[in-house]
Amino acid sequence: MDNNIEKTGLVETVIGIIMDVAPIICVFIIIAWAGRAYTEGYGLFVQKSLDSPGDVQAHSEMVTISEEDAASALKVGRILENMDLISSRYSFALKARLTGYSHSILPGDYILSSDMTMEEMLEKLSVDPATVPEDQVDGETPADSGQSDSQEENKDVWGQ
Repeated sequence: MDNNIEKTGLVETVIGIIMDVAPIICVFIIIAWAGRAYTEGYGLFVQKSLDSPGDVQAHSEMVTISEEDAASALKVGRILENMDLISSRYSFALKARLTGYSHSILPGDYILSSDMTMEEMLEKLSVDPATVPEDQVDGETPADSGQSDSQEENKDVWGQ
């Protein structure tokens, strides 16, 4: 009989500990998920590149997009994320969907930089690299190159 009482006391102790610890673990999980959701949302709606323009850490990469990859913005995002050009493939795919570029990505070889915003990358990936004239640099025509970047800086969160 003493053996059953000891087992019952042990079980009650373990259940008590679990009941005390479980809410704490749940709170930590919720906080972690909330932080991740905030980060994804911030990256989605704020025009920000992975690296600042002119930053020493900024790098350019030759990105090859196959026809199979071009069919899915998430696959393209995975490629860009693996090359450290963007921070989140999910934000990239959602940004492509919200801006209307999700079905406009074309296969080809592109030079992308970590100091480009996701929208700039999507614009570049939507233009066939074989049709870009040689005198056009980074999507600018010679007539546009004299414009200041003040118009770009004044865009609000939605890019308008």
